[in-house]
Amino acid sequence: MEKLIDPKGFNIDQAVEHLSQAIQINTVSYPDYSAIDFARYEEFLHFLEAAYTAVNRVCQRQLINGYCPFYLWKSESGQGKKPILLIGHYDVVPVEAENEWEEPPFSGTVKDNFIWGRGALDNKQQVISVMEAAEYLINSGFNPDRDIYMVFGFDEEVGGERGAAQAARYFKEQGIEFECTIDEGGCIADGIMQGLVVPAALIGIAEKSWANIKITVSGQGGHASMPPQHTAIGKLAQIIANVENNPMPAHLIMPVREMFKKMAPYMPGKKLIFQNIERLFPLLSSTLSKTPTTNAMIRSTIAFTMTEGGEAANVLPQKASVVANLRILHGDNIDQVIDHIKKVNPGIEFEVEKLLVGDISGISPIDAHPYQLIEQIIGEMYPQTVVLPYLMAGGTDSRKYAQVCDKIYRFSAMVLDPKEYSGIHSTNERISIDNLSSIIEFYCRFLLAYDRKAQ
Repeated sequence: MEKLIDPKGFNIDQAVEHLSQAIQINTVSYPDYSAIDFARYEEFLHFLEAAYTAVNRVCQRQLINGYCPFYLWKSESGQGKKPILLIGHYDVVPVEAENEWEEPPFSGTVKDNFIWGRGALDNKQQVISVMEAAEYLINSGFNPDRDIYMVFGFDEEVGGERGAAQAARYFKEQGIEFECTIDEGGCIADGIMQGLVVPAALIGIAEKSWANIKITVSGQGGHASMPPQHTAIGKLAQIIANVENNPMPAHLIMPVREMFKKMAPYMPGKKLIFQNIERLFPLLSSTLSKTPTTNAMIRSTIAFTMTEGGEAANVLPQKASVVANLRILHGDNIDQVIDHIKKVNPGIEFEVEKLLVGDISGISPIDAHPYQLIEQIIGEMYPQTVVLPYLMAGGTDSRKYAQVCDKIYRFSAMVLDPKEYSGIHSTNERISIDNLSSIIEFYCRFLLAYDRKAQ
């Protein structure tokens, strides 16, 4: 008879100590890789070896590109089954306004039932939770029914090209395809979605693609005392205003449609509206456009982020430019967005340069076993929660794995209120001990139940 393993039986005190230690290792990533202190990355990898002896004893470990570890936990009985991929990343964003932090950002302080520091919510808590769950299950005698891969990127915050992208390329070359992938992304949002009367467990099933473009305008140079009717900067300002006043057309894609339908019963006064979102969308789109969160769900967005032009206060610049960050909705592409910018700026001459073009995310199914199992586990752990498919406006490492997996789900089993959520990439980032425990429990439940409850 198979031994029953308690999914809550792990040592939470040990997990708290390990996350605290992980936060203390300053693994900040930068777009300029030469600015990264890779000695701290090596320190973090040594920490994983020392902290998780069972994982390192049982699992095969390789390093991709020197700093992206993957662990293979082989099954004794799962021949012929596609493996499961669990991913996270251990790099973190830089700290600004360090003097405004209640606790030092790389202290890993444990206080008031929270672990404080950069990476507590993004994304060392996920790396630690995956490793804690694996360590506990291995020590409990659990053998998975299929191979489990655990991969931790080191440059997710700057695009993931040397970490996740290289790992995905390796798996593709080896002919390894995954049954499903679990990554960061959604969470259990409590009070974040206006009008929803219950917490929402958001499972990211797709990501908007992204790109950076540079728009450059030429103009007449010379002394500022005798300016032309429209300077280069003036024309650039007109372009920006025209784009902001004329957004891309709205359209409804599957993740957003299903999210609204599933949340409808929990939206007093709006139930019938959201249940009929497809039919009513032409009328609702203007209302949805008024809030940044919902606006990003229904159209490709264009955000102007950096400007350049002029070197002296009394000299007319001959060129002025602006960089725009595009978040592109499924059904659109970068060329369509550029065509839209040109369309809403008739008569203004300008050049457009594509700086960076990100990966395109697929849309993962919600009628597949892994999604339904996640939904079931959330229901067991948080019965008052509604589970919603979710379109992510931001990007994760998971998009790199689209070539080796078509069922990618982005979810961390932590309950975040607006104050906690605002700490991601910001001041006073911290995670509650209860949330850390919840994430570990989720992974234990997921691995223990996967094949045992598959149809």
